[in-house]
Amino acid sequence: MTAVHGPRQVHGVTLNVDVQPGEGVPLLLCNGIGANVELLQPLVDDLHVQGGRRMPVIRFDMPGTGGSPTTRLPRRMHRWARMVADLVTDLGYDEVDVLGISWGGALAQEFAHRHPRLCRRLVLCATSMGMVMVPARPSVLLTLASPLRYFGPSHLRETGRRIYGGGFGSDPTLAARFATHTRAPDPLGYYWQIAAGVGWTSAHYLPHLPQRVLLLAGDDDPIIPTVNAHLMARLLRHGRLHVVRGGGHLALLTHAAEVVPLVHDFLTDGETTS
Repeated sequence: MTAVHGPRQVHGVTLNVDVQPGEGVPLLLCNGIGANVELLQPLVDDLHVQGGRRMPVIRFDMPGTGGSPTTRLPRRMHRWARMVADLVTDLGYDEVDVLGISWGGALAQEFAHRHPRLCRRLVLCATSMGMVMVPARPSVLLTLASPLRYFGPSHLRETGRRIYGGGFGSDPTLAARFATHTRAPDPLGYYWQIAAGVGWTSAHYLPHLPQRVLLLAGDDDPIIPTVNAHLMARLLRHGRLHVVRGGGHLALLTHAAEVVPLVHDFLTDGETTS
């Protein structure tokens, strides 16, 4: 697996792609709405110190975030999933594991559904079935309707306290570290991501997904109420749910000591090491 960092033409769009080499099946990360690849660097670092070998990781900025320019027109979720499939094959892989967070969890589900031969295992963090879900409070949804929280550390701390849960706002070190890695998205690209989710749902195909699925949810997540993870677990044939006590929407980062070993063990279960 060769290291890659920089722009790449995929499915008619330019994506900022970061590939960190390692051994085994690559892990493809699908980020939350408006979030850039650097925000998941702590997760990548934690995964690399697990289990005695370096896990290969593929990251990319959605158009309008980080280093990826905004597309001229919006696209539906199935077209973004096609883009992800093209990225995987363009990089030379015939199989990946996928970890999706929040909005990226929706993209990960769509990718697993439409391109099952490319997706071996699936990790879904703080996500839902889209339109068929128990929604957040109206005040939280209103905040999410704008990318303002990404524009400066003060906005991030103030809104994070209200919408991320899990003690995010009470930990100034965590908020400052998160803000340091944040790159404000292009507002149009942010709204294109919102548009992709309008009318989308995975409820009709979740029972038919062939992949093994690990669901991760915090019990203090104002954006995606925990009941959504329980509903998804009931539908999945090969699903397993882990609820992070005291975890919020960003439990993957705030509770890494608990969550990262679970993710690593799930992805490497059954593999042999030389």
